[in-house]
Amino acid sequence: PIRRIICVGQGTAAVAAMAVARLLRRTLADTGMSIESYTGSELIGFMGDERMDDVFLIPVSQSGTTTDTNRVVDLCRDRGAWVNCIVNRRNSPLVQKSDSHIYTSNGRDVEMAVASTKAFYSQIAAGKLLSLWLADVLGTLDKAAIFQEITALEGLPGKIVDVLENKEQIAEVARKYAPVHRYWALVGNGANCIAAQEVRIKLSELCYKSIPCDVTEDKKHIDLSTEPLTLVMASDLPEMVVTDTVKETTIFK
Repeated sequence: PIRRIICVGQGTAAVAAMAVARLLRRTLADTGMSIESYTGSELIGFMGDERMDDVFLIPVSQSGTTTDTNRVVDLCRDRGAWVNCIVNRRNSPLVQKSDSHIYTSNGRDVEMAVASTKAFYSQIAAGKLLSLWLADVLGTLDKAAIFQEITALEGLPGKIVDVLENKEQIAEVARKYAPVHRYWALVGNGANCIAAQEVRIKLSELCYKSIPCDVTEDKKHIDLSTEPLTLVMASDLPEMVVTDTVKETTIFK
């Protein structure tokens, strides 16, 4: 029987793996299953000599050729894990190493630009579908709840279009505030902390900056004085967290 689900990746795929693990925890909370996420290199370093007959491994990759991710797949399979990859490139080395796979089908096999958002979004969408499928198989969500979740997922492209309609206003804010601050940082809570990690990667890649990322409440305890421009990710927060986030933002200011 499967007792552990482990999600792994490197770079943006590691952030996507964090998101997939969070989605799995939501839908499989009643199973008592351990659901973890790691970078591939971290898992290799700390997995020890344990058997993995009870592990369902989910490696996430765009190209299917990432050395650290593929190495951890080899090690986990040798120890008995079942490997189900989330990957874009068909017939890639990762696909050949895996027992099963979900293709994201999000464009060309090898991205020309590293700052690819569609790879990130499609990896999380694939993880969402996997979480709903497992919830159906294990009976942790009823059909009505699964239908509601899929309907919400199908509505996301329209919401992205709504955001992009504001791109001129967003660009104006960026022109006004970004150039005058040498140091930037990102903060967030819960799923927004995962989003902040990905935004940090994208800003670093596109703007050639070293940008820290942290949980919102930790910021004032660590390095509040060193980043004049702090971006706060605050989408769909519970009421209690909204109150705390407003307080923290006031302190930043």
